[in-house]
Amino acid sequence: MSGSDLGVFCLSAALAAACTSAGLGISSGPAVRATENGYAADTAELDRDDAGVPRGEPYAWQPATRSPQPGARETSALAIACPEHDAALDRAARFIAARELAGRVATDAEDVTYVMRAEGAPYVWPHLWVLAGGHVGDDGATRFDGWLRALPHVGELRCGTAFASKPGREVAVGLAVDVVADIAPLPTAARLGSWLELDAHSLVPASAAEVIVLGPRGEPHAVTSSLDGGEVRARFHVDREGLWLVQVLATIAGGPRPVAEALVLAGSKPETLVASLPAPGENDGTAADPAAALAGMVTGARASEGLTRLTRDARLDRAAQAHAEVMRDEHQLAHEGRDGSPSDRLERVGVAAHTVGENVAHAADAAHAHRTLWQSPSHRSNLLESRFDTFGVGVAGDSDGTLWVCELFAAIK
Repeated sequence: MSGSDLGVFCLSAALAAACTSAGLGISSGPAVRATENGYAADTAELDRDDAGVPRGEPYAWQPATRSPQPGARETSALAIACPEHDAALDRAARFIAARELAGRVATDAEDVTYVMRAEGAPYVWPHLWVLAGGHVGDDGATRFDGWLRALPHVGELRCGTAFASKPGREVAVGLAVDVVADIAPLPTAARLGSWLELDAHSLVPASAAEVIVLGPRGEPHAVTSSLDGGEVRARFHVDREGLWLVQVLATIAGGPRPVAEALVLAGSKPETLVASLPAPGENDGTAADPAAALAGMVTGARASEGLTRLTRDARLDRAAQAHAEVMRDEHQLAHEGRDGSPSDRLERVGVAAHTVGENVAHAADAAHAHRTLWQSPSHRSNLLESRFDTFGVGVAGDSDGTLWVCELFAAIK
């Protein structure tokens, strides 16, 4: 894009609520590759460990996750449009602006969330606004203000802004979140075997709250927690080396949903934006066909936890493939589309199931899809659910080379 032409895109990660009783999960985003300012040109050039696994983009993590993080008073027109600045969101916006200015692959929802975690922000479902072109000018602030005012929110709207430029190109970035809960400082790195305390405060009335912990291995599990006058407290044990996700679920107007999340690396200090190790089962996906590769990863992941092997069923494959193609055509991750719900899809192919689960993802390749699904509590619950006995996989390739993935699980025996 050159001259005065402007390109604008908006991205929302508010794609899914808490995992439902049917075991649904949702994920998004191909991995983004950095290209300059200290970052390698593509994944193949990233720093790798002795086993050849990419270590990810180097990044200086904040020592703790906490909110709010009051930001400095900004005077630019773009910054003034933001009613409540958060320093973590400002830092994340500056990183995203630098990435966009360098002409890297467009930032997606997963990347935005991971950058926020590295900056110590516990917020969920971020909204990203980017305006890029030869000259952004004051019109950018007006556009951002209009976009921001149109965002629905039930809590407190906080945001971060950034502007970056080089000869012939300017980029304006706005990052906004609907804050439903804040958390007291929680370390992003912890000694292996230590106990950590989570203290969250709901900004809106909550009738119930639950704290879910997802370790580097095993199923996600709820820990003992309390809700008293909007204060949520819990204690959890990081007894395995690796990355831990702690998630606060609260029942507010509209039902249960995630309201805050934090990442904790046990045994070492986080230093990159991408986890360095493959997910369990990832090395079992050696087939050239992405669907077959993902099926191998599902089998390998379950084997790593001592679970029974699922039977791959051609009927579930057909249902999953059809839904993957619907998501690709509509360019939207969803469990319900013009082809109905997961149960509708099973019924259409003649399968009567006692229990149904579905994982959907949009990723750069099969390995990244599996890794993202493993790192999500609701997705991993499906991957490791002991009641399932049958599964199917569908993959639809997009014109940009990315993959739309649907994994359909069922108990039919």
